[in-house]
Amino acid sequence: MPAPTEQQVFDISRETVINSISNFIQNRIDVVPNFQILDLIIPVERKIRSIVGGMETSLGTTLWEPLAKNLALLNGFEVVNENLPKPTNMPANLQNTLQIVIEGRNTRNPAFNAEYCHNRIKEICQAYVDNPLNDFSPAPRGFGVDIWLRKEEVNYFFDTKTVQPNVGTLSKCFEQVINWYAFFYSQFPAQSAQSRIVFPYNPYGEINFWDKTMGGGWPLEPDNEGWVENQFWDFCSGRENTYQIIHNAFTSISESGDLEEIIQDIFYGNRE
Repeated sequence: MPAPTEQQVFDISRETVINSISNFIQNRIDVVPNFQILDLIIPVERKIRSIVGGMETSLGTTLWEPLAKNLALLNGFEVVNENLPKPTNMPANLQNTLQIVIEGRNTRNPAFNAEYCHNRIKEICQAYVDNPLNDFSPAPRGFGVDIWLRKEEVNYFFDTKTVQPNVGTLSKCFEQVINWYAFFYSQFPAQSAQSRIVFPYNPYGEINFWDKTMGGGWPLEPDNEGWVENQFWDFCSGRENTYQIIHNAFTSISESGDLEEIIQDIFYGNRE
């Protein structure tokens, strides 16, 4: 299947952004927020801050996830709308391997790079080809996969994160990537998988994202475990510089005023 045209990417991006923001606002429009003392002084501003903050927090599930899936479908990916479960009782050898890999990375042992960690987990799971595990349950909270794509017999797992992560977030990101490999290969040891944490745009413009990120992103390994902006969007769409097209879609929506009425209503409407 050929990659989608620039116009197709623009149209699907624009449509997804409008639908995502409209749906978010529709779900919030009748919600009465809890009282805050600043409501007595700046009630409108406090309301706007609450709504915008909620929108920012939910961007991963309300916008980036559906946009990625829509672009991937245009590019011939299969979107797997399932959760990635974990073994109900993690085998001791796999659990030990996970601990060794995480400790190796945390001690900055250069041997524990992304390729080694992936290969070591997959190697341990080869024991389940002839002796498959049969009991799986939902992944623990915080270890779910937001976006599962499949193409040419490779499974791709992604989760989008805030573009200004702290050290705790980055450590959790690395553990997510490693655990996804353990969850997947314990169930499908003969298949192939790639996992990435996604930072959907670079807030620093032309400056390298990792240079401005705390600790250079450690313990997450840039490129091989973490993708920024067009590394992800170009992968989904099959086109170069896809993020600029997405950016243009946002600009077009702002200039057209397509969302102005619903935004004015929730921010300034007189709702009791």
